[in-house]
Amino acid sequence: MSIAEDSPTLDVLERLSAATDRMTFDSLLRQLNLPEGVLRGRLRSLVDRGWVHAEPDDSYTIGVGALRPGSAYLLTDRTVRLAGPLMAQLRDRLSEAVRLVRLDPPGIVCIASREAPHDVVGSAVGRRMPAYATASGKAILAGLPRERVVELLDRGVEAHTSDSVVDRAALFEELAETRARGWAYERGQFQPGVGCVAAVVPGTADAISVGVPLARLTDDHATEIAANLIRTTDELGEALRR
Repeated sequence: MSIAEDSPTLDVLERLSAATDRMTFDSLLRQLNLPEGVLRGRLRSLVDRGWVHAEPDDSYTIGVGALRPGSAYLLTDRTVRLAGPLMAQLRDRLSEAVRLVRLDPPGIVCIASREAPHDVVGSAVGRRMPAYATASGKAILAGLPRERVVELLDRGVEAHTSDSVVDRAALFEELAETRARGWAYERGQFQPGVGCVAAVVPGTADAISVGVPLARLTDDHATEIAANLIRTTDELGEALRR
């Protein structure tokens, strides 16, 4: 079975990549709910590939070898290549961090990033996030048929901060506002103290977002960011159609 088809193995990698520090075997075992022997086998295979590093205390971290398959994917992705210079220009105009994300049901995954000097998040490439709690995800969901959004929400909704919106009617109201406005806006719904403005890339399931600490994210600044974002996503959409 290939790694792409082996969802339990992908689950191990995703747990490790999302961790801020090494994870013990017992912690992985509790989170993944796999038989102990199966998890040991998965970890052994990943360690042999160089994708995971085993620590002496029976804890694990993502290994540098995990960069290889991800880098190969990104090098062949036309959207990532075309978005790079546009994202850098947007970052320089706004002095804020910029991300390119893609719908990967039921969530989204960051596939490119341009950090600002005062970025509070750091590089997020490869990070999986819930679509319903992020501005990027809301920008993408707002363009999907309602039944498709319902299908994605049925796969699980949970609060990530005290400001997360988990009520389904409220979520659909936010998506309607996003469609009418042309861009998505959230304040601390996914990460405490950080807000985000995002716009979908026309004709794709990708979105570009700008993350800003809430202390600087006034409504006027959000509107300024949105105007620049829409210009950037329109330029990227036009480039992809050529």
